[in-house]
Amino acid sequence: MARTARLVWVDRVPLAFGLDWVPLLGDPEAARAQARRQGASHRVVSGDPPAALGLARGLPAGLACWSAADLLARRHPRGTVACVLPLDDGTCHVLAAHEGVALARADRAYPDADLAGEAIEALRQAHPKLQLLAAHAGAGAGAPGLLEALAGEAAGRRPLEPVRRRGRRLALLVLAAGLGAAGWLRWGGPADAAAAPDPDARADWHAALERTLASRPLHGEAGTRALLDALYRQPARLGGWSLHELRCQPRPDGALWQCVGEYRRQGRLADNRALLRAAPADWRLDFPSLDIARAAWTLSLPGRRPEPRSLPRAGLLARDWASALQAVLPAFPVLRLDAGRPLTVPAPRDAQGREPPLPEDFPRLSVRALRVEGPLRSGALLVPLARAVSWHKAALTLAPGARPDVRASRLMLHLEGTVYENRS
Repeated sequence: MARTARLVWVDRVPLAFGLDWVPLLGDPEAARAQARRQGASHRVVSGDPPAALGLARGLPAGLACWSAADLLARRHPRGTVACVLPLDDGTCHVLAAHEGVALARADRAYPDADLAGEAIEALRQAHPKLQLLAAHAGAGAGAPGLLEALAGEAAGRRPLEPVRRRGRRLALLVLAAGLGAAGWLRWGGPADAAAAPDPDARADWHAALERTLASRPLHGEAGTRALLDALYRQPARLGGWSLHELRCQPRPDGALWQCVGEYRRQGRLADNRALLRAAPADWRLDFPSLDIARAAWTLSLPGRRPEPRSLPRAGLLARDWASALQAVLPAFPVLRLDAGRPLTVPAPRDAQGREPPLPEDFPRLSVRALRVEGPLRSGALLVPLARAVSWHKAALTLAPGARPDVRASRLMLHLEGTVYENRS
């Protein structure tokens, strides 16, 4: 159920608490339409560039007010911060921000300090370097001081933007225009304008969609786990040769993946014969130079053709799945999810070479590009999140001089794929 925001007046400045925050994955201008669809009374975008959309419900239409969560994020453009603010009704409100963006799992009220503390610890699991501000409320200091500081930030910031509804008059005008156009098509338009859609054209369009989806199988959890297992099994040293990099991509038919690993000679005693003896039987080896060897082999990954009706809805993907990705961000130096774009389906042609009209029930599917870079060990975090992912590139790179930490390793993983979503 959607929450109703509440106002707290601090030094005559109304601060709004309890907004719903969702990742802003597409064009920031599209946030207005999203706010209308979700029944918000006010909206605000957080981050520079904007990365989160805050939706407020139930606030007075004519009152200028500011989001406390967004003001906190603007005060802390670097790192991860959180605070517990005791409000005047006895509740404890948790605010948090990461790299200047309000966090989706914060801006929530709790009936006591213990529950608020548990919420802070849950945030700390996703962001181990979280800095807690105003952990204890003290007289004249701590949390009340932060409230006053947030109110002071409002003077230089734009207030929440009211979400304007499309008026009833406009709806009536659109309805009248639609009825007029329908009448023209029925009585005054060309004879073939109102003709029933060709069933063959519908079948041709759906067959084209089937071919497109079959060329981009969903790897999901099983395929992602199999891909990572194959990368883990790759020998790092073999016959005196050391792995330098590994790249895998699906073949044009999509049935098998082609992998190529580059090995470099280590030590004076290493030679081609030693590598040939130690190599797996299914490898095809060639030696482009005296110090470099290339091994090629095929890899089979489980995958299935995407079923449009079972793909995640765009709104749920933006809210829940993207939030899950945000939770594992600390383990990857690069984890990027691009804005959705319509799935391109090559149009069929009739006997005269013309493109038939698109059927009304044709699924509206989109794909988002997903790019991941991080330690090989971090790849396991992606397995439960890969239900709607189709991978099309995987690579391993050896970085001998790297200093291992949470986001770095001597074996770095690179993945590229697409995420399906249903906009029907």
